[in-house]
Order: sequence, then C-alpha cells, then structure tokens
Amino acid sequence: MRYFILIAVTALFLIAAKDTSYTNRLIDEDSPYLRQHAHNPVEWYPWGEEAFEKAKREHKPIFLSIGYSTCHWCHVMEEESFENTQIAELINRWFVPVKVDREEMPHLDRHYQRIYTLLHRRSGGWPLTIFLTEDLKPFFAATYIPPEDSYGVKGLKTVLPAFGELYAKDRESLLKRAAAVEALAKRIEELPGGRLDEGVGIAKKAADRIWSYYDRLYGGFGDRPKFPQSSKIALLLDIYRLNADERAKMMAINTLESMAQSALYDQIDGAFFRYCVDRRWRMPHFEKMLYTNARLVPLYVEAWSMTGKDRFKEIVIETIAEINRRFRTPEGLYFSASDADSDGVEGGYFLYRYDDTLKALMHAGFKKEEAEDILSFLDISEDGNFDTEYAHARRTSLKEPKGFKEARAVLKRMREGRNYPFIDKKIITAWNAMMIKALFEASKIDKSYLKEAKKSYSALTELMRSGDFGLFHQVLYGKRANQPGLLEDYAYLADAAFSAYETTLEQSYLEDASDLVRRGVAKFYKNGRWFLSSDGFESYADISDSHYSSPLSVMINDLITLAALEGSLSHEAVARESLERFAGAIEESPDTFAEALRAYLRLEKGVVVIKSSRKNLLENMDTIEKIEYPFLLRRAQKSRVWLACDMKSCFAYDTDLAEVMQEIKKRR
Repeated sequence: MRYFILIAVTALFLIAAKDTSYTNRLIDEDSPYLRQHAHNPVEWYPWGEEAFEKAKREHKPIFLSIGYSTCHWCHVMEEESFENTQIAELINRWFVPVKVDREEMPHLDRHYQRIYTLLHRRSGGWPLTIFLTEDLKPFFAATYIPPEDSYGVKGLKTVLPAFGELYAKDRESLLKRAAAVEALAKRIEELPGGRLDEGVGIAKKAADRIWSYYDRLYGGFGDRPKFPQSSKIALLLDIYRLNADERAKMMAINTLESMAQSALYDQIDGAFFRYCVDRRWRMPHFEKMLYTNARLVPLYVEAWSMTGKDRFKEIVIETIAEINRRFRTPEGLYFSASDADSDGVEGGYFLYRYDDTLKALMHAGFKKEEAEDILSFLDISEDGNFDTEYAHARRTSLKEPKGFKEARAVLKRMREGRNYPFIDKKIITAWNAMMIKALFEASKIDKSYLKEAKKSYSALTELMRSGDFGLFHQVLYGKRANQPGLLEDYAYLADAAFSAYETTLEQSYLEDASDLVRRGVAKFYKNGRWFLSSDGFESYADISDSHYSSPLSVMINDLITLAALEGSLSHEAVARESLERFAGAIEESPDTFAEALRAYLRLEKGVVVIKSSRKNLLENMDTIEKIEYPFLLRRAQKSRVWLACDMKSCFAYDTDLAEVMQEIKKRR
C-alpha cells in the first residue's frame, strides 16, 4: 500500500499546487469535461455563437478540441499543453479555442471524426483536434498532439504559430484547402446508392471477411488495440442462427470467453474496461463506459443461452452488479463513465503489488502455498505485469484454484482503502437506454432484473421526455435537461422499448416504441437523408459502427421491427430506402457495417412474428427462446391460437406451438 499512499499524497500536493488563477468561459458549463478545463490558461469557449462571432470579428481560425471527462489521453494533453502557459498563449494569440464534450455533442464528434478519417485514411480518436476557418470549415485534423516536436511528429509549439501565421498572411491557401476537404466530404456523402441483391449469401461473405482477421490465438478481431466490437459479435451469432455457420459461432463464443478471462474484464469487481492496448488482452485502458458494458451484457446472455456455460452467466451478474454499484442512481438512472486514472495514476485503483497482496491473503487465513496459487492464477507476480512491480488481475487458466471466491473478497477489501476513479455523472438518454435493454435481456437469467429494468425505464422517460417536444439528449445528474435529443437517443430508446415489450408484452412499451420511431423519422429523415441532430448542424448519419452500433443502423432495425409488429409497409419502405443508400458500401465490406447488415438480413430473410394470447406467450417464453431462427418477435393478441407471420403473410396456424415452431425452423 506504500505506492498508493505516496500517490495520494502526491495528488493532494498537485491539487493544492494547481494554478486556479485562470478562469475561462467553461466555468459556467454543466459538462464535467468542460469544467475540468475551466481553469486552463487557454481562453476556452464552449461551442456556440459567441466563439463563432469572435472568430469572424477577429478573422481568426478556430482551435476545436473534442474529448470527454474519463479520457486518459485527454488528461495527458491538458496537463502537457492546455495548462502550459506558453502553449496557451500561442493558442490564444492565433486561434479562438473551443472545447466540446463528445458525450454532449456526439453528432459534432462523429462529423469531425469523419473529417479526420478522410484526411488520414484511418480512424481517429480522442482527444480530437480540428482547425476550422472562421466559417467553420475544417482544414487540419489530428488527435493527440505533443507539446514539442518528437519522433518526427510536429508539436503544438511548431504547429500553432505555423498555421496561425499562414491564416493571417495567406488565408486564401487555407480557404482553398478547407474547400477541398469540404468537397471531398460532400462527394463521399452523396455516393449513389443501389439495390442490395446479394441475398443471404452476403452473410457468408461477412463471416469469411471476419475470419480473415479473427485472432485465432487470443480471440477478438485484428491485432491491436483490441476493442470488444459488440456489433460484430452480435452479427456472428445471428449468422450462426440463420444458416448454422459453426465458424461464426466459434468466433463469437471464443471472443466472449477470451474477454471474460482477460484483463479487459475487471476480475475483482466485475464489468469491462473500454479496450486493451495489446493483442493478448493484457493491458487495458481502465475507463469503464456505460455503453461498453450495456452492449456486452445481452451478448453474454445469448452466449449463456446457447452454451449453458456458467461463466457467461457469472459475467452478466457481476457486470450488472458493478455497474449498479458505481453508476446507478437511487431513481434507477445511470451515469456515463468512470475514469482510467486514480489520484493521477492510470489504473491506480485496480493494480496490486505482489508482496502486499500475498500478506493480505495470508492475514485472511490462507496458507502461503494457497495464496501463491491464487496470485499465479491472477497473474499477480513479483515482477508485475503492468508497470514495474504492479500487476492487474487476469485469469491464466479456466479452472479456479481452491478458495478463489474468498480470496477475491480479500482483494476487493484491499481496494476499499483507495480512491475510486472520477465518475462522470451525466445522464445520457441513448446510453441509459442501452443499459435498460441489457436489464430486460438479463431477466432471462434472473427475473429480478425485470423490476430494475422497469424502474429504470420509467425514471429515464420521466426525466428525458417532454410532451410534444420529444426527447432530451443528456443532463448532468441533479440538473434540468434542455438539450434536444439526437438520432441516437430516439433509436436506442425505441430499441429498449421494443425489448421491454418483447419481455413483458405490455402494450404501453410498444406504443412508446412506435411513437419514438415515428418522431425519429419526422425529426431526422429529410429528403431521403438521415441526420444525427435536428439543431441545424448538418451532420449526416451513416452506417459505420464505432464505439457502439451506428445510431442510423439501430433506427433502421427499429423501423423493421415496427413494420413487422404493425404490418406497416411504409416503415419497411423507409428502412429499405435507407439501407439501399449505402448498398455499395455494404456489398463491398459487409463486415464493416455489422448492425446495418443485420438490418439487411432481417429484410431479406424476413422477420417472423409469433402471435398468440399474452398468457400463452409468457408461459412459453423459454420454449420460444430456444427457436434457432434469429429474427423472431412476439406479438400479443386476443386469440389463444398460435400464428407465425412475416411481412407478406401468416404462414403457420395451429393450436399446437410445436407445429408452428417446425414451420419457423424451415426458414433457416
């Protein structure tokens, strides 16, 4: 514990020593991320007209920095550069600096991440740094920038005056560059669509492509960094259920198993970190994001249903317990994320020193040999596995050693004396909706989650819905919401409402889902194009899955679900038109757009709705869940007869559920 005492003392010193004589306009913002920068010597503005007018009045470019409160490299760039008075003076002299919380304004972030990808031909990240003209046209994009030149990378001390002077003395050259970037973005956004005509063979093409970069040694996809990629795993499970592709199932299940054993998963408290920096899942970035865990829980529920493996069930229970402990409010709402850093050290809360841990186990009554076996199982060694002699727990085998559960409790108690990382207490509608859906899905394992899910759904809709206005996007806990909802909020809350209906068959949930989908179309679908927001900032929605599934792809799936449940050809038509706009991209790289491909397969193969009385459906829920066909919905009706219908017709009718199930199985 000497390490953590030293860190705590150092942190107190730094807090006391931190210069708070500077105060900028971010001091009046609710966002925890923006307020973290309120005492930087950089004269930050929030995104808005005041900053834009200053840029036009003074003919200065805008220095746009996008990040979020629990982002490790955002903290690094702040400490190195934004708290550096010399660099702050350069930013203030040559630019109008603007800070954006990507969780508050994901539509802005997504737009400028696309700009970064266009310019660099690779995905971006955070912090994201964009230089804009005074008319908000981008001409430079980067992620983290060091303060000084290093390893062939230009630092801020070089970049800032170079672009600042160029804008002041030869603005036309940068305006031409900005116009070229804008033209390229527009050409890509307006690529012609087409008809998706590969049929269900595209599912095999997607599985083949995923197999080409599936990590056969360690699970997961690609080399490094390693993200969970929930959308891809969900697609593989659907492909297996659609055409009995055992390879697709193997990739999905093995990846879920690997992540559950690895350092990506908090083996002591439960719940997943955001990603690992290495191929072997040994070195996590220690942020815990609500969306990461919310998207993984249903996959582990499905894996448990498929395999019956207890470990998958444990992951669900432990993950929900930890997210509830850290993020859930008394009302049932959920905070957005926790930081990677503790007292200024990345992962400090989660790390163990071998000698300290061995002593703690022996003090708790373990024999030395037993304690050593447990530490070996968790890869906590004298040499450490993370930073010098400090180690992060991961499982080194499938078999738990004797006394592991009791030992785990000891390691939990060791953490209790440490400061848990900062928690961002924003309530984000889309992310809460993901967690609510996870709870409804987890009720297949434990019915007690149903009560939690209902409570959370009621709390969220009470807080974030406003009569004729619709939805709000986010709010700091304890404040009043006022930011208009985004496409992702309508898409994910509708998705949660559908899951609530499928679990309970209570009509109010279906009515909510229908209302959200209709409002979403009205607000964000204009002249055949989808937008991420309705605030006038033209950020086109696309089908690329990023840190979670594309909001547009989720909304397309919502449209398909509603079309199937209501027999609505108009909703099916909007879904089909929306997909066909991206037909070329899906056919070329079906694995890249996993959620959109799931939507296409649902349209092509057909969603099946099982209809009967609510009593019949609820009593036979477990039986219906075992049907292998992936695109299955339930709809309550007054008749106790069993029906199976697709969008075109009802193809099975019987008083015996088994007979109807046989007809459904024929569609695989």
